[in-house]
Amino acid sequence: MKFINTFTLRFLIAGLGLVLPSAGSYASSQDEAMSYDTVIATWQPRHESIAHLNEAEKILTSSRYLTASGDERERVTRFTNRLRNNFDTLNAGQKERLIILEARLLQGVHKFEQAKQHLSQITHYRSPAAQLLLADINIQQGNTEQAKHYCEQLVGQTSFLIAFTCMVNADFSENKDAKLLEKLNAFETYTSAARPNEKQWFYEVLADMSLQLGNAEEAIRYLNQTAFNALPISALLVWAEAHFKLGEFDTITNTLAAAVSDISTVDDGLLLKWAKAERAQGITSSNVQSRLAKNMEIRVWREDSSHAAQVATYFLEVQPNYALALKFAKLNWEYAQTNNDKQLLERAQKAADA
Repeated sequence: MKFINTFTLRFLIAGLGLVLPSAGSYASSQDEAMSYDTVIATWQPRHESIAHLNEAEKILTSSRYLTASGDERERVTRFTNRLRNNFDTLNAGQKERLIILEARLLQGVHKFEQAKQHLSQITHYRSPAAQLLLADINIQQGNTEQAKHYCEQLVGQTSFLIAFTCMVNADFSENKDAKLLEKLNAFETYTSAARPNEKQWFYEVLADMSLQLGNAEEAIRYLNQTAFNALPISALLVWAEAHFKLGEFDTITNTLAAAVSDISTVDDGLLLKWAKAERAQGITSSNVQSRLAKNMEIRVWREDSSHAAQVATYFLEVQPNYALALKFAKLNWEYAQTNNDKQLLERAQKAADA
């Protein structure tokens, strides 16, 4: 996909605790031997454990922002494992929240079918959080009609803005029609009563739709409705791509350099945008590019399916290796099948055949 594996339903719904929206010869040629213990990101060890579900949900949400430390998912995984061992002692509400938290972790590593199966343990029609997550997963898998079904179930259970944005976003994932953008934009009036997180997601969806329809300036205008430091990574990927389309490469590099204190914790998708902007300015060597190359080396060795689209894009656009690009585009297609994933596969196939 253009930005990450797919432009998912990037929800941040207060009260639900749900955040939405991914070795071959290359590795063997490196000096350092790879192993499954090789790390991509490092951080200072945290000895405190997560105490309750509210904290776990907030920590997993925080992993979506530039301020993330890099260990959020690992900490939440430890917490869910501990809670799972005491599952029978939880009340019904706690069990549901744990299942959704576990499903989010599964989705994050592209274990989509496992996540859906996991969510089958709870009653979907009574859980907006589960419906949102199922809609998101089905969009990633290219199951538009099923995604719309879950979006429709939200009517009356969440705000109208969330339910309607979910439905239009699902439609647009299959049909890039400007009328859908106009349709969603007409509901901007509802943002006056929306919570900040709902409003941010609404404008992020509008921005992504605008960008995919070729209007980068409009995309940036929508994103500017939210303070830069309050944008999640998914929105920053749209922001970076929009500025790239406008040829504003220094805006990308200068803004990110000022906002990021430690590149070792930066999302690979954003590093990829950053590196591309540097290359466009004639910068061929930097800490950003070195970090990205190291991350890609490890992901190639691991045959990392959850970042396959990023790996394919890297070997198409930053460090040309079309055989690897095709390999990872195919790997990505096994899990994510939106139109953007299809286009990535076609680009990789064309480059490999040239």
